[in-house]
Amino acid sequence: MARGGLPGREEILKRMWKLANADVGDAVRLACFPEEDWGGLQKLDLDALTEFKRGTNGVIELKFADRARLLERLLDAADQSGEEQVDRFLRAMEEKGE
Repeated sequence: MARGGLPGREEILKRMWKLANADVGDAVRLACFPEEDWGGLQKLDLDALTEFKRGTNGVIELKFADRARLLERLLDAADQSGEEQVDRFLRAMEEKGE
């Protein structure tokens, strides 16, 4: 990651690939653990988990990164024109951060 700034193109592509292939087993285990057993959370791989809700009625809702969308973006980036799209994405991220 660039010092004090956004990660470079290669780092973003690696991260997208990792998310597209992330295992969701630990997120499911998290949903099954009672809250008092959450002491080992730092050992769980929760990269793909984007949202976790536990309702008062016991209903658990897990949301994950959209793998299909990530793979589409990676395919675009692998294409010659994909480099331009990644650059536009990075510029948009920089604008949001300002």
